[in-house]
Amino acid sequence: MTERFQYPETEAFIQRLLRPERAELTDPFTIINLMPIEPFDHVADIGCGPGFFSIPIAKYLIHGKLYALDIEEGMLEALRERVAEAKLGNVEVLLCEEAEFPVAEGTLDGVFLAFVTHHPPDRVGFMEAVRQLLKPKGWCTILEWFRKETESGPPLEHRIDPDEMMGLCRKAGFQHQGWRDLNGQQYMTMAKNL
Repeated sequence: MTERFQYPETEAFIQRLLRPERAELTDPFTIINLMPIEPFDHVADIGCGPGFFSIPIAKYLIHGKLYALDIEEGMLEALRERVAEAKLGNVEVLLCEEAEFPVAEGTLDGVFLAFVTHHPPDRVGFMEAVRQLLKPKGWCTILEWFRKETESGPPLEHRIDPDEMMGLCRKAGFQHQGWRDLNGQQYMTMAKNL
């Protein structure tokens, strides 16, 4: 197999996203234990990047399936390599657009959004598109940054506080289920498709 060209910025960002110290702040296995996920669920990890959360979620879905979606092909290539190394047969890695997803509407039990909701300019439209993927009563787990200064994370003006996230979920047609502080810098919101 020939080496695929990687932009240095993409490769550096992939390494930053996969660094082991990241689990000290946001441990994927703790997150999975807080989610309403079941081993037989069909779940999408939208904005999956190189799979920091995707691999642990796929391992949990022993009788289910994970759709790992991202808008950046370099991220997906890194994830494909990691999926192959882990010998996971229940992962489909797919390129997507910002609010257009190559998964049939109404087919998913859950959607996982880790630090992506602050990116789209039309956040309500993005969340509406996410909700369309879910079965009735399907769940959505969202991880985001508190709107306060931290050593890492997005610019302050892009961050979404929990109250704002609650309103965003409701505008998109979700029933907001609540939120919890994960580590003083990040939080987790739960929402359900009506």
